[in-house]
Amino acid sequence: MTTIKEIALKTGYSSATVSRILNNDQTFSVTDSTRETVQTVARQLDYISVRSNQFLDINLAVIFSINPDEELEDVYYVKMRQIIEATAKKSGLKIILVDCKIKPNT
Repeated sequence: MTTIKEIALKTGYSSATVSRILNNDQTFSVTDSTRETVQTVARQLDYISVRSNQFLDINLAVIFSINPDEELEDVYYVKMRQIIEATAKKSGLKIILVDCKIKPNT
């Protein structure tokens, strides 16, 4: 598991700076470039914050009402799935995608 100290060493910023950025400290004034550098390195090293650890045992189920073939034909659903997956990964959530095609009553 990656530590704040490892991110600090790789970015050249202090552990305190890295910690405040990763904990989204709104009172901490830092340039956008510094914030982006720290966040990029944290993602590259697969850093998971202590706050995110509380979600490690949670599974997130996403139920789609279209099947995978239909999804590929619609950019909206493809993009939505990609954003959901990326956000879940960033948050440390395990995600389960469920195809639940709703069939009309006949």
